Amino acid sequence: MEAQPPPMQQLRTPMDPLASLASSFFSAFSPLLSSSPPPPQLGSTFLLLPLPVAAGRALAVLRRLLLLATHAFISLFFMLLSALAPAPPPPPTLPPRMEPGSPAAGDTGAGRALAHVLSVASRLPVASRKYELVRGLAERLLDENARDGGVRVGAVSRAALAGAFARTLRQLESAAAGGEWWPAGVELAVRAIRTGMRWWRPAVSSAASSLDEGLGLGGPAAEKMAAELLWLGQKMAECGAAREAVVQFGGAAKLGSQALVAEPALQVSLLRLAVFLFKHASSREFEQGAGGKDKDAVAEQRMAMLRSWLPLLCRGSTGTDAPVLTGRERAEMVTVLEDLIDKLSWEQREAALSLWLHHFAACPDTDWPNLETCYTRWYAESRRLLA
Repeated sequence: MEAQPPPMQQLRTPMDPLASLASSFFSAFSPLLSSSPPPPQLGSTFLLLPLPVAAGRALAVLRRLLLLATHAFISLFFMLLSALAPAPPPPPTLPPRMEPGSPAAGDTGAGRALAHVLSVASRLPVASRKYELVRGLAERLLDENARDGGVRVGAVSRAALAGAFARTLRQLESAAAGGEWWPAGVELAVRAIRTGMRWWRPAVSSAASSLDEGLGLGGPAAEKMAAELLWLGQKMAECGAAREAVVQFGGAAKLGSQALVAEPALQVSLLRLAVFLFKHASSREFEQGAGGKDKDAVAEQRMAMLRSWLPLLCRGSTGTDAPVLTGRERAEMVTVLEDLIDKLSWEQREAALSLWLHHFAACPDTDWPNLETCYTRWYAESRRLLA
């Protein structure tokens, strides 16, 4: 009896993966196998499968191709995001060492040490258990400098506090200029992108963390910086440097406009700081600390404070669950503003009162600060000039 050839094992071919992929597509559109064996072919041969099996295999191949394409698109997308993400800031460096007898306060060892403590306190988040320790250290060093009472020691405190105030104010201004206080819909999209960045590449987690602090409608980082500005301003007032804080804060016009659409909690912190510095801007010490500058320069600095922060006073005085200021504080602040405006030139008074009327009328939620008396008095003086 003639020996039968061994049966051909179905689904076993010696082809490479590319040939197998082509075979799957080819078999999906081939007719059913006939009962006669296929004619011999040169080189590799395709094994024709039944139509249901071929269709299933073709769908599996298409599914794999779709997954590969999706994976490639996501990879390219997050690689692009990681390339566009801002690089983490370099570690802070101490200023070069100078001789102990150097006349500049910031170039002394005590000045560098105090500036370093304030810088570390500004970088630590409030949730860190080290924040209170470093903040308490800065408080103790500043209080000891105030008790010493020396001229050079006071200059050390003023220089360190002015530098810390300027640095924190720049950080808050940079966050506002970079789109920190965005609409809620955009904020949700940005949060989704940040989540994808953390999931896709751990290497960009630091950049995502920096975005997490920078982006959003306010956020803990912005509120912390605003609260630190108030604390630094109070410390500057204790050592006779409140004028420097008023000049710096009054020049932050971009921050003042962005504060109008910030979170209520952030508005509260900035409003308290503005009220505190408005009082110093109207004081006699503000004029005496000008260092020989003419009255026009002093008036312009006061006007800058009004231009930047009077709109926030008109719009952000209600608070989240309670008024930001008590009734006595509100009445006192109205007196401060009227006195401040009366010290301006004629044209500046007109500009300040026009600014107040615009924002006061545009905010229906509050009737403070009411400068109607000051406006009426200025208009009566203007009318007398026509006689």
